[in-house]
Amino acid sequence: MPEFVEAEAYRRTAEPLVGQRIDGLEIRDERLLRQGDATTSVVGGVLGGATIAAVRRIGKAVLIDTDSGHTAALAFGLRGWLSLDGQLARASGGWRTRMPTEEHLRLVIHSGERQLELEDQLRLSTLRIDIDEARFGIDILELTPSDFRDICAASGRQIKSLLMDQDRIAGIGNLIADEIFFQGKIDPRRPANELDKSELEDLWVGVRRTRQRVLDRNGSHQTMLIQSGAREKGAECPRCKVEISRIEVGGRTTYFCPEHQR
Repeated sequence: MPEFVEAEAYRRTAEPLVGQRIDGLEIRDERLLRQGDATTSVVGGVLGGATIAAVRRIGKAVLIDTDSGHTAALAFGLRGWLSLDGQLARASGGWRTRMPTEEHLRLVIHSGERQLELEDQLRLSTLRIDIDEARFGIDILELTPSDFRDICAASGRQIKSLLMDQDRIAGIGNLIADEIFFQGKIDPRRPANELDKSELEDLWVGVRRTRQRVLDRNGSHQTMLIQSGAREKGAECPRCKVEISRIEVGGRTTYFCPEHQR
């Protein structure tokens, strides 16, 4: 599932269009608009002919600001991709080829001879206009140790559920969360406000290491990350060599080491 690092790559993918006019907009699947009241004609009227003023990211969302004062927000569901002329930017720099599959295209933005394309086989991506940005928490890349301590101290929720709450910290998904707890040596079921100073410091190390690692490796998916081992039944912790536990926390499948994650 796209997390902050994938969204950062998609932001970089769209960034070359800043200063360019939106000459055409193809919404090939109306379900893309499921989370708003806008129709294809309304969205086309708002964005068509506008100039892209900026491309930003908050958490897992990519925001396209226009000179008309409107902002388009793209969210990518479980498997959405954004490519520009068959190329996908890397979060840490550079580009790679990513040619979309025609039948999976949900959105095409035309700008001169360039095409920004949203591909999503599962049809879970969304496009919304002028969302309330205040509902997002602190972006994971802007999170400071002080912010982190304050967020944890203010909640008795299980720490994993808290870290994945986009209203508190924007950008952390399931895979990144599990890696943070592996690195920070903390059981993801612990109540956040019961972590002592030392445990919070350890968990902050997990946050810092994990966010940098996924940026360096251009993704949070298993083949790019996994210091914490395979996410499958019977897998061993690479640190302790004990069997990894598989549980649910906040409705999300969670893998953790019962030996070193206290």
